Amino acid sequence: MTSITEKTVEQLFTQIQKFGNDGNFTKALPLCIEILKRNPKDEDALRCKVICLMKTDKCKEAYHVMSTDKLLKDIPMWFDRAYCLYRQGKLEDALTELNKAEPSSKVDELLAQIYYKLENYDSAVSIYKTLVKSLVDANTNERETNLAAALASSASFTNTPNKWPGLRESTYELSYNSACYCLATGNLVEANNKLNRARDLCSKEFEDDETDAKCELAPIEVMRGLCLQTEGNDKDAMEIYSTVLKEKYGDSQTLSVAANNIICINKEQNMFDSKKKVKIATNAPKKLTKAQLLSIEFNSCLLSYHTNHMEQFRKKSAEMVAEGVPMAHLLLASSYIRDKKLNDALNVLPVENTSDEKTLLAASQLLLNLGSFADAASALIKIKSLADKPGMASLISTLYFLGSGPEKAVEFMDKSLKDLAETCDPANLIKWTLICARFRLAYDMPKDAASSLETLLSKYPGNVKALALLIRSVSQFDVSRAYEVAKRLPEIEIPSDIDLEELEIGTGVTAARGLRKVINPEDAKISEANRRFETKEKKRKKKKIRLPKVLVEGGPDPERWIPRQERSYYRRKKRNRNEAIGKGSQGLSSANKSAEAALDMSKKVGKKTEPVAEEPVVPPQSGKQPANKPKGKPKKKGKGKW
Repeated sequence: MTSITEKTVEQLFTQIQKFGNDGNFTKALPLCIEILKRNPKDEDALRCKVICLMKTDKCKEAYHVMSTDKLLKDIPMWFDRAYCLYRQGKLEDALTELNKAEPSSKVDELLAQIYYKLENYDSAVSIYKTLVKSLVDANTNERETNLAAALASSASFTNTPNKWPGLRESTYELSYNSACYCLATGNLVEANNKLNRARDLCSKEFEDDETDAKCELAPIEVMRGLCLQTEGNDKDAMEIYSTVLKEKYGDSQTLSVAANNIICINKEQNMFDSKKKVKIATNAPKKLTKAQLLSIEFNSCLLSYHTNHMEQFRKKSAEMVAEGVPMAHLLLASSYIRDKKLNDALNVLPVENTSDEKTLLAASQLLLNLGSFADAASALIKIKSLADKPGMASLISTLYFLGSGPEKAVEFMDKSLKDLAETCDPANLIKWTLICARFRLAYDMPKDAASSLETLLSKYPGNVKALALLIRSVSQFDVSRAYEVAKRLPEIEIPSDIDLEELEIGTGVTAARGLRKVINPEDAKISEANRRFETKEKKRKKKKIRLPKVLVEGGPDPERWIPRQERSYYRRKKRNRNEAIGKGSQGLSSANKSAEAALDMSKKVGKKTEPVAEEPVVPPQSGKQPANKPKGKPKKKGKGKW
């Protein structure tokens, strides 16, 4: 077999082409290097070398060759340059190089991938839709998969998801991306069904290789856990996440998402486990999207808060504030609120330069706690989504009243009435107008109240509540006009079949004084008979008079208020002598007592003596202390003495 050095250039190119067709670029690379040794200016050999380096995942070296070689600098290899930069993660530079290339299908595919990595999902979706419609080849399934992934990411990480175009679901990747789209749009039932289908298709495709099957099933299982977690089934979701992390199958992105979701389930509990999961979640920063990285940062920061690492928490939250992360200032403010430093927390919140609802609500609450009612009202006015709500307008007017007086509150009411008249629905407008009118009446502004009510009645003349309130307002400064307005009240038509007297004496209606209830005499007799039959007078038993136990002539015991032991007639009870049996000192056992009685002759005088069998005398036990006597301290032994 001839060596490489013995072959001609034509033979080497032929062999390079053969290896390229077989996909064996590792063997083709040394042949390209051999040709360049013979002729460093061979353009074809340089191109082949660059392609071999790219195919063997040596994109950094390939880009270096294209950038430093004088021949390749002038050759328009813009697509290859862009691809090498794309593989290195330099997306902006890759986009700049790719814009110089001539339009083609492969340029569009790379452009869509760059847009996807840059999280410009709308542009990626637009390009992929065009490619799917115009090209039909062996890569059609891959293009549809990329389109489905872009649609799912758009729905998950943006506020304006694209419409699903009805793609096929013949592969597990398509089913998985379709399930992600359904989950992002809130269709949990459909998402579960498609995830189960994706799991079955994946298991069937990799039934011969268990390791590859587990690696491909890992993201599907994590997404199933997310569905369960969204439904509120944290227990089963935790079991799925723990299994994926324990087996360690799947890429680093999948493991990071699973670990982060476990941190969310743990919340303030199981802090030790959450600390472990934070390390796993931060292992793949390059493969995660900005939204995923932000979620991990927030959870890590909150973990520091709950573990009382306040310095670390403030450092992390301050870094996120400097980076312009939304809501990071709320985290930093919460640490000051915890220490009851409300002014410092208020200084952290950008009240003047923000329109974020959560920030404005937090600032208004802080201002309210500090007693700055007018400033709290000014912060609430900036919340545009709540501007047309009568409840919010009522709250703001109340705050203005507490902070600046009724004049400022009325001024805001007039302005809000004009705004609500243009944007608000009729029911809310009527409700808010009546609230403003009652407020003006309460603070002696009947003319202003009457003016606003007349404006309302010009649009809605049939509103009885507004008309009644108008009469009340006008009567305070023009009684005759109030009578005229009262004529506009609708007449009450009483049906002919209603008896007013019967209504007045009905259940729950209190009759006027002097109005007698009409009762049928027969009904009165029956009710009286029933009353006598049902209710009988019960005889009360006389209680016996309880007298004190010790009576003194002429009245009760005069010593009854003195403690019993201090009374003159108190005598202690005699103790029972038999109680002390068995409680004496040693030697006084029952056997000794019986022996003593047998020997006592004083008790036997004048009586016939009979032989009595003597009981054996039990000698007193020695050497044992009684149970109730505390043991003494042991004697110290002398050192070196007998």
